[in-house]
Amino acid sequence: MNDYLTRLAAAPKSFIEERYNAGFEVHGSELEEYYLVTAKRKFEKLRSGVSTLDRLAQEQGVDSIENLDDLVKVLFPHTVYKSYPLSYLEKNKFKQLTRWLNGLTTEDLSAVDASACKSIDEWIDLLEKETNLTLCHSSGTTGKLSFLPRNRTEGHVPNVLMRNLIRDWFGDNTGPDMIENPLPLVFPSYKRGYQTMIRTSQSQAELFGITDENSLYLYDDILSADIASLGGRIRAAEARGELGELEISPELLAKKDIFVEREMVKQQRTREFYAEAVERFGGKPIYMCTVWTMLYEAMSEAKAQGYTGIFGADSVLVTGGGNKGVELPQGWKEMIYEVTGFERAYELYGMSEMTTPFVQCEHGHYHIPPSIIPFVLDPISGEALPRTGEQVGRFAFLDTMPETYWGGFISGDEVTLSGYDNVCACGRQGAYVKGEIRRYSEKEGGDDKINCSGAPEAHDKALEFLINASA
Repeated sequence: MNDYLTRLAAAPKSFIEERYNAGFEVHGSELEEYYLVTAKRKFEKLRSGVSTLDRLAQEQGVDSIENLDDLVKVLFPHTVYKSYPLSYLEKNKFKQLTRWLNGLTTEDLSAVDASACKSIDEWIDLLEKETNLTLCHSSGTTGKLSFLPRNRTEGHVPNVLMRNLIRDWFGDNTGPDMIENPLPLVFPSYKRGYQTMIRTSQSQAELFGITDENSLYLYDDILSADIASLGGRIRAAEARGELGELEISPELLAKKDIFVEREMVKQQRTREFYAEAVERFGGKPIYMCTVWTMLYEAMSEAKAQGYTGIFGADSVLVTGGGNKGVELPQGWKEMIYEVTGFERAYELYGMSEMTTPFVQCEHGHYHIPPSIIPFVLDPISGEALPRTGEQVGRFAFLDTMPETYWGGFISGDEVTLSGYDNVCACGRQGAYVKGEIRRYSEKEGGDDKINCSGAPEAHDKALEFLINASA
């Protein structure tokens, strides 16, 4: 391995101290040894402390990572962080939920008594008060929240990486340093909350010097985890025609009206939000984080009202999430740039379970930094496809930087992976994911059964162990 990869293998979190673009100056052919050494060390360090990882390794007969196929066998399925029984939330069984979470982290949660908690918000606050965790949850669009047990240090890492990414992606020091020169934040979401994106924005605000005077939020309060859970469950139940069968606790039922009211007036509130953004920050460079579809809708209205070049050309737009199944007309991105005044965007591919997002280059490819060890798995056998040419299959990875949870994950996304034996036309080296990404659940009509590599049903047995340990 070269000196750069040797340093990363010895201390994966040193990635945030290295030159950001150094990660894209390593040819794909050099990565294999680094991947193996790093994965081997991480497995040895975390196996004894994360009981679910230890159980999965036992089921798969993996005592050590001798090759990358061994690593694939001990990657968690994407259901692991929401594998708790839903009754734990419906019946306020937060004592059992804490035991369940204890099997996914090296943090010792055994002394936490959550039996008095009456809501998810109370439970997360209790964990934050009595442990080193800053628990994150997913958006819950499938009807169930995933809970990711990051600690305070791990929660800080994505924000430093975002600073480095914004400053250096288009060339070293070509972008603003968000710590040295803060920009006003325009964030079309909640100011506070436990959902991963909001958690990240909240801690970014502290790091980037964001204050009440130089920020604007769609909602200037907190996104309750209970509301997020309820919203996801209502949408999922409606889609299945089972809304009348929902079990909702009295405490959660009391919050239902808040969710319904916010949904009914969201479109109007969004119009008011962008009008206020124009009034307060028009002509100035801003920092905005949003998804394309939401921005398109708002800027279409702004264009109809005659607006153009609203914000400063040096603005920073961070976006991602694809088009969420919405068909946008030809030239939609150019229209957004024309109306906002933005000259470019940092378009990301990532997920709650990943500390390091992938940035899209001008050729539509998402480039993978060496802090992530990527795989494409055969959707039928679960085996890793060769690291040559272009391979299409289920995306999986090991995030090397977390130190208190495993970070090995099999996603629900179908991707095309390339870059090991070729170089992207943009000149960045190493692995990359091509722009077309879709969910297996959409492809398979709602079903997304993971076929794992190794022993049959090994993942199911590991999750059964996790649930039984919490009962």
